[in-house]
Amino acid sequence: MQLTLGGGSGLILRPPTVAQTLLCALGAGVIAIADRAAVYASIGPLDAALWLRAGKLFVMLLLFCLIGELLIARGQLRANDSVRLNSKDAGVSSDSRSLSHRTPSWWARRSAGFRGCCLTVCLTGLMLLCWSPYIKWLYPGLMWYDTGDEIAQFYGIAALGQPSGVISAHHPVFDTIVFGGFAKAGELWFGGYQAGLTILVLLQMVAMCVVLSASVVYARHAGAPLGSAMALFVFYAIFPFLPIFFMSLVKDSLHAVFFMPWLLMYIETCRQRLRSLRSIWFTVGFVILSVLSALTTMTGFYITALSLLGLVFVARGDENAGPSAQRQPVAMTALRGVAATVAVVVILLVHTVFPAVTGKIWNIHREDQNQILVVPMQMTARYALDHPDDVTDEERHIIDALNNVSVDRMKEVQNPYLADPVMHLSLKDPSYIGRYASVWLKQGVRHPDSYINAFVSLESGWFSLRRTAHKETGPLPLDVLRADSRSIPNQMLIQGDNAISPSFAQMSQYQGNESGQVTVRRIWRYMSSTRVLRLFTYTAVWSFIMPLFLLFCAIRGRGRDIRARLMLGAPLIWSLLSLLPNAISIPLKPTASRYIVWSLYVVPLYIALLRADGVRSRAIEHRE
Repeated sequence: MQLTLGGGSGLILRPPTVAQTLLCALGAGVIAIADRAAVYASIGPLDAALWLRAGKLFVMLLLFCLIGELLIARGQLRANDSVRLNSKDAGVSSDSRSLSHRTPSWWARRSAGFRGCCLTVCLTGLMLLCWSPYIKWLYPGLMWYDTGDEIAQFYGIAALGQPSGVISAHHPVFDTIVFGGFAKAGELWFGGYQAGLTILVLLQMVAMCVVLSASVVYARHAGAPLGSAMALFVFYAIFPFLPIFFMSLVKDSLHAVFFMPWLLMYIETCRQRLRSLRSIWFTVGFVILSVLSALTTMTGFYITALSLLGLVFVARGDENAGPSAQRQPVAMTALRGVAATVAVVVILLVHTVFPAVTGKIWNIHREDQNQILVVPMQMTARYALDHPDDVTDEERHIIDALNNVSVDRMKEVQNPYLADPVMHLSLKDPSYIGRYASVWLKQGVRHPDSYINAFVSLESGWFSLRRTAHKETGPLPLDVLRADSRSIPNQMLIQGDNAISPSFAQMSQYQGNESGQVTVRRIWRYMSSTRVLRLFTYTAVWSFIMPLFLLFCAIRGRGRDIRARLMLGAPLIWSLLSLLPNAISIPLKPTASRYIVWSLYVVPLYIALLRADGVRSRAIEHRE
């Protein structure tokens, strides 16, 4: 049964499939449980109030997704649209003509490429104009705490638990070199390190305007209607979080400069079924951006590498499409070989060559793999808190030998929403990791409730709409949460001022525009409190609800379409999964919001591309 709206407007509200209904039900349950954990640090009790809230959320999610899907699929492809279904498509199946399969490459067409470049330049200028007030207010740029430590280490100042002259690999070494290099260049050429950092942040702003404008042009050429492309541009240009963040010096803002163009090339490679890799220059650029994207954040390496490795599974086109069909399997095998080579080269350059080269130039201390134990150790701390008499002497010895924070100390310093108090920058003795893994499994079998509560509480910020009103970044006892269960909206938190670390404070004072910073914070507070606009400030909207909507749209259709769309969205999927190992999700401090900033520019692009796919699919249906 289908409900047709608006007469001849072509708006058809289709009933959800079983998979879509189950997806919304699961999503509603996750949000309801996360809301409770984000306030009480526990998922229980699973009472009627929780299920009633889950039911309300289910109805709201289902309606939101159905209406969104309706809007995505509305309209038809007209003759003057950027992607045309001409006679050359006649022999191609409807599957292979969707966005996620075979569409014309605007990079491969010179005329479209020239128009695209001109349009990108114009949009860049317009976006810079929209961002110019933030440039004025935040000039010469916001300094983040971690960035200050990185610059200090580049200058030989002791930081991050390392002595003078040692650079810690706790933060990406490439970022330390870039930040420190620009600071040193400013000192040598302009008489002060801050001049170099100002140049870097302004270059970052211009680069992001170029990249985001290019994303709008790409979406338009992929088939997105003019209105959708304009909406994408308007969001990029006026949403305050983006210019505020890109006027900041932090590894995630630098990462975006390389990740976003890499993402466009990845999407183009998938859409063209690897045919883009026939171009040497495209492939070289793809490798360079892959390396830079992987070097600028710790999770960037895994997102990039896993996405590249997945390219070898891109399916070929319709084998009956035209006289060259017999040559397709051979050509596809060769292109998959190129894709595999790209992945291997990137992994070797990032994981082997770069560390070897930088290790010969700088004194770099390679940190142990403590980051992989952040979440498990938080679960151990909750276990020790809930069941203090159930920890055996042998288990206590192994945990105390591995971690700098002892079992007894864990109970005193634990914060259910922040793993930092129980997990320091390094391990006491990494050789105990294997024995700790055995202890961790045994304790989890004995009392899985503690592990579940610890994990859900730590990750609740990515899924919840409400959160505790407490903002302590130190110890936060469970008794305090239960005695004072006030909740507030779980909204993103900006850093609107300079955060100076003790090591960076040893350098000459970093100047900032305090009055402009006050203005920026006031703008964000206004947006966070305005009835409709504040919806865009919720963390879960970007980390869960909008990705769930994309999946809702992707799973309707035939198997090949679903597979192709999931392949197209691989970087988004890996980026979302990379949120889980982090030590914080509820924005007790701006770090949690920094982890999700990428979604503000990636998810809107995917929605625009999904709109292009919907328009194209409807045009095919009408033609057939």
